[in-house]
Amino acid sequence: MRWLLLLCVPLLVATVCFALPKSNHTASYEQSTLRILNVASQRMHSIWDMHKRMFLQLTSKGKSPLGPAPTKQDVDLETYKLFYELAANLSVVPVEQLRDAKLQRRVQRLSKLQLRGLRFSDYELAKEQLRSMQTFVSGQLVCTHEECTSRKPLAMYPHIYNQNMRSKRWEELRFNWYTWRNAINDKDTARNTFIEYVRLLRVAATYNGHVTPSRTWYLYYETENFQAEMEAVIWEIMPLYREMHAFLRHAAMHMYPKAEIKDDGAIPAPVMDQMISQAWYPHQIFPTPHPNDQLPSVHHRLEEVLVTPVKINKKAAEFFESLGLNHMSDNFFERFARRMGEDEAGADCKSQVYYFPPEVALRYCPKPDYKKLMQIHGSMAELQYNVYKRELPFGLDIEPCPGFASALGETAVLASGTPRHLHRLHILLNDSLTENQSLNRLFRMGVHTLLAVPQYFINDRFLVDVMDGRIRTQDLNCAYWRLQDKYAGVQPPIWRTMKDFDMDYRFYRGLNPDQSNTKKFISEILGFQFYRSFCLASGQYKPGDDIYPLHNCDFYDSKEAGKLMREMMQLGATKHWRDVMEMATGERKLSGRGILEYFAPLFTWLKERNQQLEIEHGWDAEDMCRKE
Repeated sequence: MRWLLLLCVPLLVATVCFALPKSNHTASYEQSTLRILNVASQRMHSIWDMHKRMFLQLTSKGKSPLGPAPTKQDVDLETYKLFYELAANLSVVPVEQLRDAKLQRRVQRLSKLQLRGLRFSDYELAKEQLRSMQTFVSGQLVCTHEECTSRKPLAMYPHIYNQNMRSKRWEELRFNWYTWRNAINDKDTARNTFIEYVRLLRVAATYNGHVTPSRTWYLYYETENFQAEMEAVIWEIMPLYREMHAFLRHAAMHMYPKAEIKDDGAIPAPVMDQMISQAWYPHQIFPTPHPNDQLPSVHHRLEEVLVTPVKINKKAAEFFESLGLNHMSDNFFERFARRMGEDEAGADCKSQVYYFPPEVALRYCPKPDYKKLMQIHGSMAELQYNVYKRELPFGLDIEPCPGFASALGETAVLASGTPRHLHRLHILLNDSLTENQSLNRLFRMGVHTLLAVPQYFINDRFLVDVMDGRIRTQDLNCAYWRLQDKYAGVQPPIWRTMKDFDMDYRFYRGLNPDQSNTKKFISEILGFQFYRSFCLASGQYKPGDDIYPLHNCDFYDSKEAGKLMREMMQLGATKHWRDVMEMATGERKLSGRGILEYFAPLFTWLKERNQQLEIEHGWDAEDMCRKE
């Protein structure tokens, strides 16, 4: 029987209804959907123009040649309105009736939202909760002495963070640890703010039709039970982590005898935090495998060779040009690469990448050092990604999943920091280190990566378990410490109760979906997977060959590696992230293989050294959280 289908589609500015015979409604579905997306695309271009004016104002001493710049609040409001209205419109489009695969993909990506799916009042409340929790980290809330008479209160980051990084006193680490937590959770402020934020995340999930709220948190990974896949990676790299944990625990026992660390126990949280913070600290407190074989200093030579941040930026751009990717023109460096002011750089001093098609832009850190040399390669990878994906239609001109672009950037960070690449830049005399120096370098890289990845996972796991109701509100604190015990061998430095709320500062930073711990976890794991693939393709990594180990692979000038990178960048979000990663890795799942192969020499040394010192790996942590 023939029948008529009535399709009413609000086009963000008007409503159009179609009475269609069933036999030909597919074409009209596509036409009306394209009309919705075209209107949305025009609005998006207006928002990009707002971003451009903001960039020009920031970099032109407060005066934009395009007129007064909007505020961040203006841009956020317009962006919220666009995506909220667009999702509502596209949610009524029957995706299965669309024949065009890219159109289907655009509707799927744009019809569901995370926080922007909330009603405006709730969205504003969620942003307020996030701002409050960020002040826990950056607000000057803590008195490190009995009274705040002699000094101003300190912020956790960067003040207490830097203080702890340099401290050699257990009493100071422990005092700072509980004083900050007591300050932010005075009158249950931290706990209640978090609980209210979780409530709003659950509300956002209901708008997507998700009974399990974490499905909205993992929305753009498009994977059932994504948490299980992340956990599998943790267990895959756990043998290496346990050896590293055992070696560091042994060192901490001698460094901090008053901490009463047991030889088969967990590491106190303040000590673990200090270990992670020291990854980039030139004067490490904890011993490296070969303390007498120091890594060559590159700071002065880097300043002599690269001289200025501008030259560092151009060397980073040259890296990608050598792969056959886009040339960054003089016009880009003159008009759209701007230096941050010293007062803006802040403690992190991280470069900022801007996307307002057809242009891309960069605000870079004014500090020329080794860390910034590596980081600017990651920023330049994001710029390259933006140049390629700007050719795609609105809705697909994004990364296929959060963390994917950062993972590609991570490959350039790893390559640019190798002795082989530093030798190419005439910063190091040789293209490799001695065996002992190489182990020291891997050890410091391992502290940065191996200790941080489980923390990203724990913070993510805790959040989604609370969201989904697997952790009850009255059990928050002890549940958190159970996760720290299970996956990291970390325990509180003092007895805690259910009344406390002990999450670390990284947890609060990762509550924003745009900066989530999930995204950081994916960036690290995928980054090593991609790096391994690019190194194999370039011939700079030859398994079993000591001359070409993965940890010294520089795939500079490899057109084969560049082809893999370019093809992934060009796809944007047109395909599922698993399809895109398979092009480079041949794999469709997250894997710890890249990390294990990268750190293989360190893993071997740790096992041998721990055996020599009769150090047992693993831990039997004491339950130091009381259920009162």
